[in-house]
Amino acid sequence: MKEYKIAKGWAIFIYILAALFIIPFVFVLFLPLMPGMENEVTPDLYWFLALMSIAIISIVVIAVIDTYKGKFVIDKNRIFSVGAFSTKELMLNEIKGYRVTDKFLFIESKDENKKRIKINTYFAHTNGIKEWLSINYSDLDVLQAKIEKEEILKNQEFGSNTQEREANLAKAFRTSKILNWAGGLIAGWTLFFPTPYEYAILASIAFPIICLIILKYYKGLIRVDEQKAKTYPTIFWAIFSSSIGLSLRALLDFHIYDYSKLWLPSIVILLTYLTVLYVGNNEFTKNDSKVNFTILGLAIFIYAYSYGAVVTLNCVYDKSEPTLYNASVLSKRVTTGKTTTYYIELTPWGTEKENKEVSVPKDLYNRLEYNEKVTIYFKKGRFEIPWFKVTEN
Repeated sequence: MKEYKIAKGWAIFIYILAALFIIPFVFVLFLPLMPGMENEVTPDLYWFLALMSIAIISIVVIAVIDTYKGKFVIDKNRIFSVGAFSTKELMLNEIKGYRVTDKFLFIESKDENKKRIKINTYFAHTNGIKEWLSINYSDLDVLQAKIEKEEILKNQEFGSNTQEREANLAKAFRTSKILNWAGGLIAGWTLFFPTPYEYAILASIAFPIICLIILKYYKGLIRVDEQKAKTYPTIFWAIFSSSIGLSLRALLDFHIYDYSKLWLPSIVILLTYLTVLYVGNNEFTKNDSKVNFTILGLAIFIYAYSYGAVVTLNCVYDKSEPTLYNASVLSKRVTTGKTTTYYIELTPWGTEKENKEVSVPKDLYNRLEYNEKVTIYFKKGRFEIPWFKVTEN
């Protein structure tokens, strides 16, 4: 019998990190009992923070228990893994094969009703587990790649003979590589150096449509989802990067005043794109959780694309005469994280009855002073989605 547990170094690191992580959330729980802190937060805010703290502390405690108890055992006629609150077991003759990722080893059963066993690669001596698995069982990703390659070379939709199908597959890989690079370059152009501006926006809007047309042209030989086996070429990054680049540009550059007329065209574009993508696409014929997760992920960033397309077209091609309003700067603040955002708080203007905080470019933020007057350019929008822009007087 061989037993594997998480490496001691990793275990010590997790224990220390867990202790440091829990301390601030325990502090939140005891806020009302601390002298001078009784009235620091409102009851509603306290209960929200308390529930959030309890949830996070529970997750951390479970992680610590799993680190302490967790192990994987290879026995004479079975394998089993022990977690925080459960034990999973497979007889050796029940094992179908294994899969390897950066963080986990997965051992799958021949019986689809039995859950697979997951082994953390932070366990000590996981190379020994991999070696044992490779000697006795099949790598299911390699096996899947072999089966998929055979399916491609037999599919008459991809060519009239084997040589033509191999050539078309190689061409599909080259095409996907070009599209992925182009998508990344367009995203970088749109986000970091959008000059000429209109051309960058049009390129970002047109590119996901071009990708969709190419997907249809290759009749399933090029796919959207990124597979570990990589038998089929994918253009996931082409669509993802250009879509996210466009949506971020829209969020950075334009302030939408009223969103009520924005949602319908955005949803129509989303549903149209997904319908064209889905219909006749063999990639989505299976009805399983993985396919459903892929469709959900696609829906999220395609909606980001549709939002960005509607907003940028509405604002860039808006020929209406602006209405000018004046306001004063009440306060300024900066938020930092993966990105830095600059905000100013303005006095009421137009139909606004309360102070409103808006984001502005860094150079404008640095030039503005407290109580300084600014001008708001308010426009109707190409699609009657009103928007505004803040400038210096």
